[in-house]
Amino acid sequence: MNAASILNNVIGPIMPGSSSSHTAGPYHIGRICRNLMGELSAEVKFYFEPGSSIAEVYHEQGSDLALVTGILGIPLTDARFKRALELVKQYGVNIDFVVKSFPEACHPNSIKIEALLNDGSLFSAVADSTGGGSVLFRYLNGRRVNFTGDSYCLAVESTAPKVRERLMGLGELTAESDGDKNFFFLTTPYPIEDSFLQEIKTADGVTGVWHSGPVFFPIRGSRIFSSAEEMLRYADAHGMTLGEAALEYESTLLGMPKETLDAEMDRRLQVMLDAVELGLSDNCPQMFLLHPTANKIMEAEKEGRLALGGIHTRAAARAMAAMQVNSGQGIVCAAPTGGSAGVIPGVAVTMLEDMKISRGDVLRSMWAAGAVGWVLATRGTFAAEVCGCQVEIGAAGAMAAAAVAEAAGGTARQAADAAAIMFQNAMGLVCDLVQATVEIPCHTRNASFASQAFVCADMILGGYVNAITLDDTVDAVYATGVMLPLELRCTSMGGIAVTGSALSMPRLR
Repeated sequence: MNAASILNNVIGPIMPGSSSSHTAGPYHIGRICRNLMGELSAEVKFYFEPGSSIAEVYHEQGSDLALVTGILGIPLTDARFKRALELVKQYGVNIDFVVKSFPEACHPNSIKIEALLNDGSLFSAVADSTGGGSVLFRYLNGRRVNFTGDSYCLAVESTAPKVRERLMGLGELTAESDGDKNFFFLTTPYPIEDSFLQEIKTADGVTGVWHSGPVFFPIRGSRIFSSAEEMLRYADAHGMTLGEAALEYESTLLGMPKETLDAEMDRRLQVMLDAVELGLSDNCPQMFLLHPTANKIMEAEKEGRLALGGIHTRAAARAMAAMQVNSGQGIVCAAPTGGSAGVIPGVAVTMLEDMKISRGDVLRSMWAAGAVGWVLATRGTFAAEVCGCQVEIGAAGAMAAAAVAEAAGGTARQAADAAAIMFQNAMGLVCDLVQATVEIPCHTRNASFASQAFVCADMILGGYVNAITLDDTVDAVYATGVMLPLELRCTSMGGIAVTGSALSMPRLR
């Protein structure tokens, strides 16, 4: 990831549950491959490295559905998502998922794609789902590339080196030579005209052309800061809150008006509100292991049947409601991941309904939450497969704490400090999914971290002085995460996932 974007990599994508790494990311990989192929192949194989996270959970978490939906060119939020494996047969495409070692695998979510094209040629690509729906393409037809889906890309194979002259000056260009063949790979934030593509395809010596548009907003500007400390200094120098500084950053990075970005963030906020409402209704989608209980908790709290109740319990129940939708493969907004898609919705609804904070102020707090996630996206990862649950639900809790501090009138530094102490409380948290599904312990973790977000914000607003900066905290979280054994990083091979109770739970669907 060259320059993390809040909308591209932190608050979003809008997706069907249950996992951004294993659902949204594979979808983006499949969609980009479809674009690069330029056609719907009759035969496609997807390879997963044995023992990797995605090999262990690809069916339970909908990676198979997502890859097929992407290959078919169907939108990620299309209602047909759940029927993708049936639908692909109607398209006359033979799909195969193969757990087999391949030398290019270097990430827990590495995927190799091979497709037989209509002209008899073979298309291949290797890409990683790097966390939060983000992707990294590393190989295209055996050639090294670097493509993250936030630009337009063009690959050209030619026996004539002079093709390079036509590509120079259009964007970032890399070249590789192998005997008589030259391979050029171009990325640019601007669309590539059809007339230019046709010119390249028909140029002397050109033997292959592949191109794709972005699946995220193109990066057309530059970063105005590159660390949490720089961000706080920027906010202080310009008299901004954390949310205001984050919006300024995003506008400069993407080259888009703030009003447009606010409207897009508000759209994502609405998806969160809708997920909470659906999760609390009688129409909550069916999950794998759990029956819906969020509404029961809300009713018990309303009737005074709980030990304490109050705003913290309501935030927790609302977070759980959103996660019920996520686990039922309903539509949610990853924040920063699908596995943590309940925390910020639970907090946002609580701020709107219980604290009576205006929607505009809640929207600004979403940008503050995004600022905290941006620090982790820049310095670490959102992938539990790499660093455990601390970078998913732990990150969401830290983001939510910053949002609460922002909405309560805190300074940029107070919002960052609230996030830091929340992160410090989540450090070392493992990812031990029961039966490879995003339900246990994910639901109660989302609930408890939504509640803790208010506590951490209150401690900072009340005068607690945080001694460990957000940058240092995030670095420590990342360093701790990579020390975790494979069994505790989203493989369902350790922790509570291997207990007798977990293994004996019956599936509900």
